[in-house]
Amino acid sequence: MRYNFDEIIKERLENRYLWRSYLGWLLTHKDLTIYAKREFYKDKPFLALIIKLYFLPYNLIKYFIYISEKHRLDMINKEIEILNEFQVDKNGTKLIDGESND
Repeated sequence: MRYNFDEIIKERLENRYLWRSYLGWLLTHKDLTIYAKREFYKDKPFLALIIKLYFLPYNLIKYFIYISEKHRLDMINKEIEILNEFQVDKNGTKLIDGESND
């Protein structure tokens, strides 16, 4: 039973690392897009205002999606932290990366 539990935790931890990598990549690209838009419209404030008002509903949806993805990344980081605590053996060595807990 313990071996099966350890395998489940190991698979879950690997899955969470993949998701953290993906969400980090996704949020990085979204931040770059936001920065590029901000720089592009820096010289065109009137056009920026008109476009922001026109696309307000769409931008609100995109903003809520962005916030939920950041929240999901925080949840995944916390889950990785908790799963790593389960992965520590009696010697204080993590079973996944071989890092010490010190």
